[in-house]
Amino acid sequence: GKFWQGTGEKGKHAELSAKFIRQYLPNELQKGLTFVAGHHDYEQYTGEEYRLLKILVLADWLSSGERIRQEGEGKRKETPMLSIFSEVKLNGKGLKEEEYKYIIPSIYSIDAIAYPKKREEISKDLSSSYKAVWESFISDVKNIKMQNMNQYFTTLFYILQKHTAFIPSAVYTHIPDISLFDHSKMTCAIAECLYKMTIDTNYLDALIKTLLKEDKREELSEEEKRIIEEKKFLLIGGDISGIQKFIYTIISKKAAKGLKGRSFYLELLNELIATYILEKLNLPITNLIYCEGGHFYILAPLGIDIEELRKDISKKLFDIHRGRLYLALEAIPLSPIDFKVGNFGKKWKELIEILNERKKRKFEEIMESVDLFEPIEAIDVCQICGGAITKEEERKEEIDEEGNVIIKCVLCYGFEKLAKKLQHNYLIITKADKNREEVEEWNIPFSYFGYRLIFDNKIPNANGIKMVYKINDTDFVEDVPYPIGYRFYLKTSPKELNELAESADGLKRWAVLRGDVDNLGKIFSVGLEKDITISRISTLSTMLSFFFKGWINNICKSYEEKIYGIYSGGDDFFIVGSWHVLPDLAERIYREFRKFTCKNPAITLSTGISIAPSVKYPIYKIAYFAGEELDGKAKRKERKDAIAFLGKAMKWEEEFYKLKEFKKDLVRKMNNGVSKGFLQRLYVVYHIYTKMVEKNGEKLAKYDDRYGRWKWILAYILAREKGIKNMEDKDKFKKMVKENIDYLNVGVRWVEYLKRGE
Repeated sequence: GKFWQGTGEKGKHAELSAKFIRQYLPNELQKGLTFVAGHHDYEQYTGEEYRLLKILVLADWLSSGERIRQEGEGKRKETPMLSIFSEVKLNGKGLKEEEYKYIIPSIYSIDAIAYPKKREEISKDLSSSYKAVWESFISDVKNIKMQNMNQYFTTLFYILQKHTAFIPSAVYTHIPDISLFDHSKMTCAIAECLYKMTIDTNYLDALIKTLLKEDKREELSEEEKRIIEEKKFLLIGGDISGIQKFIYTIISKKAAKGLKGRSFYLELLNELIATYILEKLNLPITNLIYCEGGHFYILAPLGIDIEELRKDISKKLFDIHRGRLYLALEAIPLSPIDFKVGNFGKKWKELIEILNERKKRKFEEIMESVDLFEPIEAIDVCQICGGAITKEEERKEEIDEEGNVIIKCVLCYGFEKLAKKLQHNYLIITKADKNREEVEEWNIPFSYFGYRLIFDNKIPNANGIKMVYKINDTDFVEDVPYPIGYRFYLKTSPKELNELAESADGLKRWAVLRGDVDNLGKIFSVGLEKDITISRISTLSTMLSFFFKGWINNICKSYEEKIYGIYSGGDDFFIVGSWHVLPDLAERIYREFRKFTCKNPAITLSTGISIAPSVKYPIYKIAYFAGEELDGKAKRKERKDAIAFLGKAMKWEEEFYKLKEFKKDLVRKMNNGVSKGFLQRLYVVYHIYTKMVEKNGEKLAKYDDRYGRWKWILAYILAREKGIKNMEDKDKFKKMVKENIDYLNVGVRWVEYLKRGE
C-alpha cells in the first residue's frame, strides 16, 4: 500500500494493501489476508477472530522498534529514502544533518546503482520514479507461477527486495531511513515467531496495551513489566571459523581456480547451513536477518533446542572436514522490550560476544560422541590441503604441465571444478541423492545437509527442486513450478596466475588485492547510536550486500581481462590480477564505496596489495602477505582509511591520490626522454631524507632547510637532468617530490616496475 501511494494512487496505505491483495494475488491466497486494511486501527482488537491482525500489529511495532505513532497520509511521493549510511557516527565522526543524502526510488539491480544525493538535488515529486518501479513490480507479480503458499511467498520475497529496497517504509512522523523491504521482512519474521507461539488473544491484548502504555512513558504494574520483559524470541547467530586457513591451504598449480572454488564453496556452505536451520525450524526466508562472510543471524521463536542443533551441524562439519571448519552456533533470548530503540543493539553485541567465546571451545559439543584424536589410517596425503586420504575412491590424480603427478583428495579436486560452475546462469538447489558415491565431488559436503546443487544455463525439469536462483540478474521471474529468486556473486572469467602475470604492464607479475570496511563491527553495534533496531540492522545489511556482492561486479567489468575475482561479500573482497591494474581497481572500489555511503567520514574502507616475487610463487603466501598489508599496515594508520602498496600504507585522499599524480607525471617524463638513471637518483634523495628523519625528526627534516640536504640534492639532480628542459616543469616536479617525500620510494618503484623490460 505504501509503495502504491508513491505513484500518486489515492487512499490510505492499509486500504491500498487490501486492494492490492484483492486485485493481484491468487484467490487461494486471499483468504484471511484482507485484515491488513485495519492493521493500524489497534483499538478494535478484542476478539479471537482478530488474532492474526493483532500479531501483525505487534510485529509491525516491534519491527520499527520506535514509538508507536498513528501514521499520517499524503506525502510519500515527496519523500525519498534517507540513506542509512548518512546516520552512522563513530568516535565523534559523521555527517551533519544538512549533509544527509537520499535515494531515489529505483530497482535493486547490479546494472544500475542508486547513489545517494542531497535532498535539493532530487525532484520534489517522485511519483514518476515510483510509477516506473511499480509497473515493473506488478509485471513480476503477474508472472509468478502459483504452486503453493510457500513457493509463492518465497518468489514474492525476492520481487519485493528487487522493487522496495530503495523505498522508505515510513515517511510521515518517522525518519525515512528504513527500507520498505527490510521493515516488511522483519515484520514478517516477528509475525512468524508470534504465530508459532502457543499464545492466546488475551496475552496479545495485554501485550498491546502494555506496549502502548510503555510508549506513553506511563508507569507499568509488576504484571505489565513481566509481560513486556518475558522472553518470547530467540536471536540465533552462526559464525564459521577456520576460514582463513581453509582458503589459503593450497599449492600453486591451478591455484587461482582452486582458491576461487574454495572461496565459493564457503559462501555456499554458509548460505546452505542457514537454509538448513530455517528448514529445521520451519521458518521462512524472512527470518534470516543476515547471511554474509561466514556469518548468519536468524530470528526464531523461543523453545528451540540450540544444543541439539549445534551438535547436529558440528558432527556433519567434522565428518566432512575433520576439524578444519567449525560453526560456532549460539542464541540469546529476546523479549518484546528488547526490540525497542536502544535495546536491540545491546542484544546484537551480546550475541557476537558469546559467539566469540564459543569459537574458543570448538567441537566441545561432540566430544563425547566423536573421538577427535582417533588415529587415521591414511592410504595417501592430499598435496593441496595436507589432509589424509583414507579411501581409494577419495584419491584423485592429475598430471600438471610439467608431467608431475599431483595427488588430491576428493574435496580439493571438487573445489577446482566448482570454480567453473559460477559461469552458468542458474543455481538450482534440490534434494540430495541418498547415495553419495554418485554425487559430484564438490556436492559431497552439501549432501550431508540434504542438498544437491545444480548449475545450468537453463532451468532443468529435475525431481526435488527446492529453489532456483538466477545468478547476478534480478530479471528472474519465469513460468516455472518452483520458487525462484536471485543471488549475487563476484563473477569474472576464470584465469590462471601465469596468464595474469603475462598480461601485466612492465614487470610480468600477478598480485593480490584484499580490502574491507573499517570498523564494521562497531558500525553495526554502535554506529547508529541509540537508534539501532532490527529493521535498521537489516537495512544496513541489505545495502552493504548490494555493494559488495552486486555492484562490485559492475566495477570489475572495466578490468575483466586483467583480473580474477575470488570473493566479495559482507564487507570485504579478494581479487587476483595483473599487478599494475590493482592500485587503480582498489581506488575505483574505494571511490564508489565512499560515494555509495554518502562520503560519511565514519564509514571508510582500507585495502592491501601484495605483488608475487615470481610467477610460480604460492598464492596462499601472497594472500597472507596482502592480508598483512591490509591489517598490519593500512588498518594501523591513524583512523585507518588507507591503502597499503609496495610496503607502505597511505591515507587515500591525503597521500595516495597525490602519489598517483606524481607517478603519472614521472611516467610522462620517462616517456619523453628522462633516463632510468634519474629513478636511481630519486632513490638517493629519499634515503637521505629518511636518514635526516631518523636523526632529527620528521618536522625538521621536512621543513627546516638547515636539515634539508635532500632538497639540495634534489635541486642538483633536476638541474642536471637533460630530459626535463623547461624550468617551470622542473619547479613543478620539485614541488611534487616535496609533497610526496614520505612515499617517494613507493612512487619511484611503481614507475620502475611499469618500465621494467622497456
